[in-house]
Amino acid sequence: MEVETPPPPHGMEVETPPPPPVTAAAAAISSVLGDDDLLREILLRLGLPTSLLRAALVCRRWLRHASDPTFIRRFRAVHPPRLLGAYLATSAGLAPRLRFLPIRPVPELAAAARRAGAFFDAFKGSATSVYDSRSGRLLVTTFDDRHDSTRQVCGPLSPAGNTAVVPPPPPPPPIQLTNDDECLIYHYGEFLPDDDDGRSYFCVVMGYSELQTTVYLYELQDMSWVVRASAAAQLPLLPPRSRVMLFDNSKFYMLSATNKILVCDFPSSSISVMELPNGVLNKHGGCIMLSRGDGSGIFLVHVKESQLQIFHCGKDSDNPGNWLLVDYICLRQVCANLDMTTWPSVDGQSASVKICTVGDNARFVFLEMFGAVVFLDITSRQADKVYQLTPEDKELVSVRPLMLIWPPVFPPMKEGCDQKESCTQAQTAA
Repeated sequence: MEVETPPPPHGMEVETPPPPPVTAAAAAISSVLGDDDLLREILLRLGLPTSLLRAALVCRRWLRHASDPTFIRRFRAVHPPRLLGAYLATSAGLAPRLRFLPIRPVPELAAAARRAGAFFDAFKGSATSVYDSRSGRLLVTTFDDRHDSTRQVCGPLSPAGNTAVVPPPPPPPPIQLTNDDECLIYHYGEFLPDDDDGRSYFCVVMGYSELQTTVYLYELQDMSWVVRASAAAQLPLLPPRSRVMLFDNSKFYMLSATNKILVCDFPSSSISVMELPNGVLNKHGGCIMLSRGDGSGIFLVHVKESQLQIFHCGKDSDNPGNWLLVDYICLRQVCANLDMTTWPSVDGQSASVKICTVGDNARFVFLEMFGAVVFLDITSRQADKVYQLTPEDKELVSVRPLMLIWPPVFPPMKEGCDQKESCTQAQTAA
């Protein structure tokens, strides 16, 4: 038998009981995550590309926002590509092993760092050199006991450790000389592209003589070398004493032995010379390094005694040698916590401080200082000693930074999916 509830007396209101706490929380989450603008702002604050990729796997709607090209550009502007670590090579032993040095590790990237550190275990018994590193990929050459070499493009951060054997650099091109007594010297530079299928790289071949300089740009496509551009000029430049070179997909820069920078503009097939900033001299190897500027020109990093100077030359500058000093760092101060108090000087230059490598946009630099390898975050002014050289190491050969893969590789969106999906999975998970 049902009992009816009598109506309330006239003029009295009945209070509606509040919803259960779980229901209220779900409603609040739904109101936030259901707003596309708020969702994009939340995704923008994740910080790491690995976090963004995991968020994109929640549902199709999150994937659509996370993989949107406009959002990806915003994310990169706020969170520049992350440095995972660096491969360090010394001249110790007949087949020295590359060491991976994690830089400021965080728990979320621990698995990636372990994968990068163990990648070259498969190369034991072979001498290995890393020629270039870009966006999580390496251009590697291995030498067997018969000194035969093999070029490989490697992806140490991929779960399968993707490795593709690629052809060696092309033979030097024939260059017409002006007379029989003219001597020709060739130099090679090898660079990875910003984004590719993991089976390509660029090769810049430079031919020098007493009267002219010729530069060829080759690109490896479908395992065959293709000449992309060439340029020549009556510029007698001495070959470089050290390999200070930079390639940004359209221009090639190289520091010559005459304290000038060779600039080869491939789209216009022209070669010019850029002066160094005032007061900057290439007095010893490792005192100057060039850095890409993400379409905004190039940076030049110079170390003199305990001073680190950073110059910038804009891409559209009327004067290609119009350098602007954009930063200045006193290494004595930023490295005070590293117990490096002595700064021996030779001819006004600190012979014990050398630049090993510089990140894009001059965001970080690796230095060799008094028998140690130091990582310096230029933005935060924080320095860390990441490796101490030993007598068995003999001397430092190279430091190659390994960046996280950018942009993240998102799963493909299935055709015919509902573009207005509510993402109830995300709300439940939250």
